[in-house]
Amino acid sequence: MKIAFDNALPDKAKVATLIEASGLEGHWDAGRFFDTYPEKCRFVSAYDRDELVGVGRLVDGGEAGDGEGANGRLDIVVLPDYRNRDIVGTIFKLLKNRRTSLVKQA
Repeated sequence: MKIAFDNALPDKAKVATLIEASGLEGHWDAGRFFDTYPEKCRFVSAYDRDELVGVGRLVDGGEAGDGEGANGRLDIVVLPDYRNRDIVGTIFKLLKNRRTSLVKQA
């Protein structure tokens, strides 16, 4: 199946289910993706049909706003069955490229 990517953050219940199914429950919770003002974040969600299989967030950090400063944060979670399909790498590239294009437009 083809994986579809979206720049929107799914609802908190779907993210919580993804984290639990990924084996990260107890280490992460869904609040991790919702704890910062949305305008300071970039999101990418990955879907196989209508099933959420991955989500990533890049929080702007540092004075330059490049996402790599002391306050920047990157979070990515992908279902284990999909990790061998380079979804983590694709989410990372999309988050990075989207941030780069936003900086160029500013």
